[in-house]
Amino acid sequence: MISPLPLQAVELLRSLSYPECASSALHQSNIDEVILLAKMAAVERNDQAEATLIWQARTILSVQRGFIAAFNYLKRYKFYEAWCQLEKCEIEIAGLRRYYTPNEIDAHRIGYIERMIFRWQSLYPYKVFSSPEILKKKVVCSICGATISLRQHCVHEKFGIYDGEPCYHIIEEAEILSISMVENPVQKYSVVFLAGDEPGKPKDHYNYGNVRFVVDRVASPFHGWEAETTTKTLESSDIAHLVNDDPCPCVSGKVFGECCVRNAQIVVPHLQINLYVPPSQSLPENELLI
Repeated sequence: MISPLPLQAVELLRSLSYPECASSALHQSNIDEVILLAKMAAVERNDQAEATLIWQARTILSVQRGFIAAFNYLKRYKFYEAWCQLEKCEIEIAGLRRYYTPNEIDAHRIGYIERMIFRWQSLYPYKVFSSPEILKKKVVCSICGATISLRQHCVHEKFGIYDGEPCYHIIEEAEILSISMVENPVQKYSVVFLAGDEPGKPKDHYNYGNVRFVVDRVASPFHGWEAETTTKTLESSDIAHLVNDDPCPCVSGKVFGECCVRNAQIVVPHLQINLYVPPSQSLPENELLI
């Protein structure tokens, strides 16, 4: 366990290295208390540089925890919850990168986590999102609470770090003007679901086959993998079970009877999954997926 006495920021950052190892401070029960004490000591000395480094440590810890939480959601097949948690990590990393650049060793695994967030997201079937057009009526500074507008602002710079806290703008009053359906949303959590049988409960109609395939074969969030887009040729024997009303395997969006029913062979898109750590012997390491 780390000493509760205030540590220097450099020591804190070093202690959060290699989160996949049990020796990392990530796994210490008192790490939040340690970071808080270090921040309070830096603020009391008015050491803004030190306080900013301590904020980096706190954010790194949050990203590491968030990525592990997303992986645990995936393991429980809570795919939408994992999707939202991955986006939270993505946002935190974007803020962190204004002040922090991983070195070649990537000891905190921030570069690795960033890459794996993108890879997990690329497996998801989500294609359509809702995007609201919002009229901001009242925006305030998170540091001082001053109202922010085109003609009025405070002394704090947005995304700056003050006493170990980031400055951002809080929307306190807003009006939704419209909602659009988009493919590349600002907020990725706004996935479009079908209406469920019960009011207010959406129906998750998505096929998570690719996500499930990978997560079943990965034992740890720090066991990396890569996905390669490729193709596979289906012979007539591979598609003999299809009927005219089935979706065509060439993913044209048409039904089989109106598309490739007369073709002797069909070229279909596949994913080649390459795992850095081999799965259990009962599961193949690599496989092509539609």
